[in-house]
Amino acid sequence: MNLQVLRRIVTEAVTDFPANALCVRVDRHDLVMDDYHRILKAIFHQTYEGPSSFALAGANCGTSRPEIRDYLLHHAEEESLHWQWVISDLRSTGYSGADPRDEFPALPTQNYISYLFYLAQRCPVARLGPAAVLESIGATYGKRYATEVCRQLRLAPEQAKFFFGHGDTDVGHTEDIFRVLEAAELTATEWRWLSDAAQKAGVLYRQLYEHAASARDVALA
Repeated sequence: MNLQVLRRIVTEAVTDFPANALCVRVDRHDLVMDDYHRILKAIFHQTYEGPSSFALAGANCGTSRPEIRDYLLHHAEEESLHWQWVISDLRSTGYSGADPRDEFPALPTQNYISYLFYLAQRCPVARLGPAAVLESIGATYGKRYATEVCRQLRLAPEQAKFFFGHGDTDVGHTEDIFRVLEAAELTATEWRWLSDAAQKAGVLYRQLYEHAASARDVALA
């Protein structure tokens, strides 16, 4: 296992991402506002909790991986307020349900969040595996899907701050992660953890979108 293997796994996760049911719905021009609200609520919990898992992973790196520790802590700070974009998008698009801060995450979202904290505890370096996957997904699809969501739902760009924002901020982040990892002289075991974490994160993150789509199907049944 090495950086080349991790790059391949991240690329596969990004390529597979649009096959989830919610993105398929967007591609088929079948999106409704409830779909948008459901995925925003799922993303809220992931976005709210994610920075804490970065910070925990950074703290658990100790002195053995200073460059990775610094990157994790910096990224935790950088991502710390992105949950506010989600709240803004919900409010500006007429969402009238419970505040997501007062709700428990759905099971697929909880699974993803829990996995991030598991990595932060067991192999903090591996927390960068899911980070590389999500940064690549955001950079590749953020603006594309934000534009399509706005077109189908007749929204202004200010009503899709989260997706447009990550379409901008995520560009280049994956390569930053790869550079940090390559310079760290990781062990074979750490590379195995990173590759496994990236592969599992791709699956778990797609399940958030699958659940958002299936919730609409249940409501219509």
